[in-house]
Amino acid sequence: MRWGIVGTGGIARRTVGDLQLCDNVELVGICSRDKDRAETFASEHAIPFASADFDEFCTSGQVDAVYIGIPHGLHFDHAARALRAGVHVVCEKPLTMTSAEAEELHRLSRENGVFLMEAMWMKFTPAFRAVTEILGSGTIGEPRLIQAGAGFPVPPDGPARYWVAELGGGALYDLGVYTIALAHAVLGTPDQVIAVGEIREDGVDEQEAYTLRYDSGAVAQLTNSLTAFIPPGGWIGGTRGSITLGEPIFAPRSLRVVTGQPPAPPTVEELDFDQEGAGYVPMFRAASEAILRGDLEHGIHPVSDTVAVLRTLERVRAELVDARNRADQGAQPASLGRPGA
Repeated sequence: MRWGIVGTGGIARRTVGDLQLCDNVELVGICSRDKDRAETFASEHAIPFASADFDEFCTSGQVDAVYIGIPHGLHFDHAARALRAGVHVVCEKPLTMTSAEAEELHRLSRENGVFLMEAMWMKFTPAFRAVTEILGSGTIGEPRLIQAGAGFPVPPDGPARYWVAELGGGALYDLGVYTIALAHAVLGTPDQVIAVGEIREDGVDEQEAYTLRYDSGAVAQLTNSLTAFIPPGGWIGGTRGSITLGEPIFAPRSLRVVTGQPPAPPTVEELDFDQEGAGYVPMFRAASEAILRGDLEHGIHPVSDTVAVLRTLERVRAELVDARNRADQGAQPASLGRPGA
């Protein structure tokens, strides 16, 4: 399976080695709007084909699939162009900035008979697969509470992708996509969303704390920030025990499983997991296997999961926008729209 990478930034540099570790991947191309950067990246990683023209890259006949690792706000356009060209797509999270855009990409994927997946690598890690198995076995009983967060201070003059609205900046879409994906994987779509935080006039959110409530009584309490450090961890509390995920939550390498009912002492099990490369290998391997089977999406992270998480992201953001407007005298409720619009 011949793969190409779109983008030469930090995420591309973190994932290039993992693509090359997959025995069902042949990394043959790199694309960047800056030709010099593309050629330098290609030379550094022994990639034979470098291009500064994305459409030419997709129609060259040299790549079967692309991994899109560029700022969030550019995902939809590039993924759509690749799908129309008949190229399989794995795109960094969030797949798009709105659920409607994700649904349109899903339509294009099916219309053109090509694979589409958001790069939610967290769900493909051995530790997360173990979480799924533990929950399915009933070991900790019925999940009732999730707490998770992730955050780190980014200076105002930091990378543009964090603070520029047009690029999809903000804590929620950069980090909240992980915490919400965890909640969805365990509890499903919430029935109520309550959120507070700080969102700027340009629509970029600095930080937020939000609660996802379920009619069953289950609750997920989640936090994200680009102005404060939040340990990137989380835990799941059930009626008969708990699971603590090792940090970082998006690539855990350990789990702590505690079970038992008082007054008996608890049983504690510490689980450790090996990580291949930087942690992306299982996801890329699984995507390639699915493509070779002729699948249009992957069962571990189908496009419907992506759309559901994006809808919850939109609900959280709507709460933040409305709270900001209520704080401004005479402000009218804002339409949700596309972040940064």
